[in-house]
Formats: sequence, structure tokens, C-alpha cells
Amino acid sequence: MFSFASFICVLGASLSAVGLGLDVGMISSTLVQPTFLTTFDNPSAPQIGGVVAAFSAGGAIGAYGCAFVADRYGRVKGLLVGAIIAIIGCALQAGAVHIAMLIVGRLINGIGAAQLLAVFPVYASEVAPPSIRGSLGGLQMLMIEMGIFLATAAGYGFGVHFEDTSQWRGPLAVQAIPISLLVVITFFLPESPRWLVSKGKEDEARRILFRLHGASANNTFIEGEFLEIKDQLQAEREAFQPTWMEIARKPSWRRRVILVCGLQVFSQLTGVNCVQYYAASIYQKLGFSTFDSLVLNLIYGAMGLVFGMFWVFAMDRMPRIRILIIGELMMGAALLVQSVLSAVYADQDVVNKNALNAQVAMFFVFNVFFVAVGMLSWLIPPEMCPMAIRAKTNSISVSVNNIAGLVVAEVSPIALAAIGFKFFYVFVAADIIAALVYYFFYPETSKLTLEEIDVLFGDQLVEHVIQEDKDVSKAEVEVSHQEA
Repeated sequence: MFSFASFICVLGASLSAVGLGLDVGMISSTLVQPTFLTTFDNPSAPQIGGVVAAFSAGGAIGAYGCAFVADRYGRVKGLLVGAIIAIIGCALQAGAVHIAMLIVGRLINGIGAAQLLAVFPVYASEVAPPSIRGSLGGLQMLMIEMGIFLATAAGYGFGVHFEDTSQWRGPLAVQAIPISLLVVITFFLPESPRWLVSKGKEDEARRILFRLHGASANNTFIEGEFLEIKDQLQAEREAFQPTWMEIARKPSWRRRVILVCGLQVFSQLTGVNCVQYYAASIYQKLGFSTFDSLVLNLIYGAMGLVFGMFWVFAMDRMPRIRILIIGELMMGAALLVQSVLSAVYADQDVVNKNALNAQVAMFFVFNVFFVAVGMLSWLIPPEMCPMAIRAKTNSISVSVNNIAGLVVAEVSPIALAAIGFKFFYVFVAADIIAALVYYFFYPETSKLTLEEIDVLFGDQLVEHVIQEDKDVSKAEVEVSHQEA
């Protein structure tokens, strides 16, 4: 059942993802701008790794803001606080006068961005109806791709039209625009009805459910959803007080945390941080000029945005795990072809343009399928976990993602300088292992309500009352509530 109000709410909140995409795409073009290199005295590979990895280091810390802020003060407040922190980080980066200031700015930006990254999918999963939750949740990755495209466009535009430090200061400042807009929008976003019920604000939760569904659902359906949320939360409270230690002690919760963390580690071991953060540098390594590298970076960003739209449309029409498996195998194949071509043609005196173009094409193929895998890496964690531990688990999820990303970002420039594209063989092996793990250990969660997913893990203790395809009478709903 489509809900226009839910779509607008998630769309507004998804500006948080645009900010993240801007950072990912911006740093790639920034690292090859001539005035950036001169301003910071041609930074070494370890220094470049430190600049890039600082964002992930901040993210490993900031992810826990979802648990501490969003659980206590609400999902919308979590978005607001994260946005303010990210804006401070953007300002420090744009005004950096030495490498240490740039690193601190990226660290603070990472803290804010990670909180946004952790809170947004929780908010989206809690306001979206199950029939379109995949599409709305997938907006996060689509908006990340939009941010990457805007960043590559800004990097190209500023790089071509300016010859002073505006080449890199301008794009870094642009990062703050969507986040500043998000600050304003948070004052108009409705709070998550599930969070409101968990805090005893039931009347307000009902009002928001009516706002979110509008004319697309009758009173019986909305009352049924409200009662299911209320009963499920009550069942969770009676079963466990969701502290950090109790999440680890309860087997079904522990299993979910392990699955979520595995998903995030595998998403980073695809090699995405290496390919995206150092894309322009990689193109230079292949022999392209700075201008051509910026153009290729722009094309890479544009393709990610286009295929992001496709995957948002397809996300609720294909099983989640099947998409993950196909995506991992295709990314591994793309990097394998690129690595083999590089090994065969790298030492030849005459550049083989066809081989060179094929290597670039493999990065584009990689991007097409990472968009889908990345989309699911943010969609699955919040929908896989019950309300009682959703914010905490998503904090762990984003933190693990950033820790894994930090390692990849720090090691990549050093490894590429030492062994070249042979480094990609590590990612190829990881992609194959990930596909096997998804096939054997991950359950399918598409088309299920958040409460029905609890049944999948054996936690559900109440009877379901929502039936989207049937007209349930109000009396039946009240009886179901009494029997729960």
C-alpha cells in the first residue's frame, strides 16, 4: 500500500545521505586537484590515507549517537544533532590551512555523518509501510549516489574553472548545503510512531499513523497497525530490558547483530572505499590526465545515480538475498577482469587503448552492482532487528562499517603504490566468500512487516492483526488485541 506522506518524510530525511555521498565523491576529486597538492606539499601515501580514513574513524564513534540520542530523544532529534555536527566538520575542511586541520575536519564530519547514516534507515524503516519499505529504505543509497554525482560534478566544475584553492575548498564547502537544509526540515518531520509508542505517547503515535497513511488506509487498518506495534513492544519489554549486554546474551538478538555486522564488513570488503575514494587517483595511475580523470570520475558518479534509480524501483520486486549474491559475484568478476588486464598490459611500451578502456569499464560495472549491495547494507540492518534493539544494533552496524572502511581507506593508497592492481585480488576473494555466506546464512526479509520479521527469528510473542489484502472488521481487531 503506497503512502505519499511516508515517501515525503523519508525523502526529506534522506538529505542526510546526500551529505555522505558528497563526502565520498568530493574527496576523490579533491586528492588530484593541483592546488590541493601544492597547498599541502604533495602529501605522501600514508598522509593521503590518513585524510581519507579520518572520516571513517569519526564514523566509528559517531554511529553510537543513534543509540544514545535517537533512542532517548527521538529519531528526528537524532537527525538534527548529527546534521549540526557534520556542518561543523564541513566548515573545518573547507577552511583547512594545514593537513592536521583537514584531518580533524574530516573526523568531525565523520562523527556527524555516521550518526545521520545510523538514524536515517531506522527512521525510514519505522515510518514506511512494508509493501514499499524496500523502495523507501533504498532511497538512502540513491541519495548517496546523488551526492556522489553532485560531488564529482562540483569537483570537475571547480577544477576546470578555478586556478586557486577554490579548486578544492569550494567543493568541500558544498558538502554543507544539503545538511543545512536537513536542519530546517527536521522541524517539520513527524516522529516515528514506533518510538512514540515505546515512550508511552500513544495518542501522538495514532495521529502520526493517520498522517502517514492518509486516505490510503481505513481506520481498522491503522488501528490494527497501532495495536501490533504496541503489543510487540510490550512483549519485548517483558522478555528483556534491551541493554548492550543483554543484546549479546539473547541468542536470537546476538544472531541478528552478527548477521548485520557481517553484512557491513562484506560491503566494505567489496573494495568500494578503494574504488570510490581513490577513483580519480586510480585513473591517473592508469595514465589519464587530471582533466580526463575528473571527467571519468563525473561519469562514474552519473552512472551510480542512474542505476540507483533502477535499484530503488527493483528493490521490492526481487528477493534481498538474491540481489546481494548476484551483486557480490558481479563486483568480484569486474575487479578480477580489471586486475588481469592491468597485469597483462601494464608493462607494454605502447598503451593499448582498448585494454585501458576495458579497465575503466570494469569500474563502471563494479559501480552498477555496488549500488544495489550498498543499498541493502543500509536497508537490511534496521528491518532485521526488533524495535527494542533497533537503534543500538544500527549503531553497531554503522560503526562496524566505518571501522572496516577505515582499514580499507588507510591501506589502499599504500597497497596500490606497492603492488598496484594486484591488491584487487583481495577484494575478489572477499566477494566470493560473501556470496557464499549470504546464500547459506542470511534469511529473506522482503515483503514482511517489521513484526513479522521477528517471527522469522523466533521472537514474536503476539498475534498479528494487520491484513493488507483483507478487510478486517474493527471488532476482529479488538478481539485479536484482547487475545494477545
